[in-house]
Amino acid sequence: MRGLAASGISVVIGTTGWDEAHMRVREIADRSGIGVVAAPNFSTGAILFGEIVRTAAGLLGTRADYGAYIHELHHSAKRDAPSGTALSLKAALESAGYARPIDIASTRAGSMPGTHTIGFDGPSDTITLTHTVRDRGTFARGALVAAQWLQGRRGWYTMHDVLGLTGHGSV
Repeated sequence: MRGLAASGISVVIGTTGWDEAHMRVREIADRSGIGVVAAPNFSTGAILFGEIVRTAAGLLGTRADYGAYIHELHHSAKRDAPSGTALSLKAALESAGYARPIDIASTRAGSMPGTHTIGFDGPSDTITLTHTVRDRGTFARGALVAAQWLQGRRGWYTMHDVLGLTGHGSV
């Protein structure tokens, strides 16, 4: 990162599990005046899914009879559990006013790129919302969109900025 920043090259960061280095990387970017898009997930569908989840949490957050949970599935080589996307979805629920505990379950098996299910379980029914990635092309397309959008910009951004959802949070 230091070498790219010193050369004035803007960066798209699409990895998770680097929370302890986040502030240091951000300081390097700020000092060098480059642009950065950092996101735990570059799938446009996943970002929009997060907005749907936020809306659902706003509707169900005041309903004490509905408990929320997150179940995420990823390939067996994925190192972080829960994933950055699952943690971002939890943050989206909380930012929309869902103040009760939210259980997160993580499954790592096979080669699936990623599935996230948000559930709201009530006394007589369950509401589920699911986003499933069928192939990793969605991440590549999103990263390319982010890189094109970043041209000529300076500062720290998320995919919400790229997609015109500024002020909505991060997924």
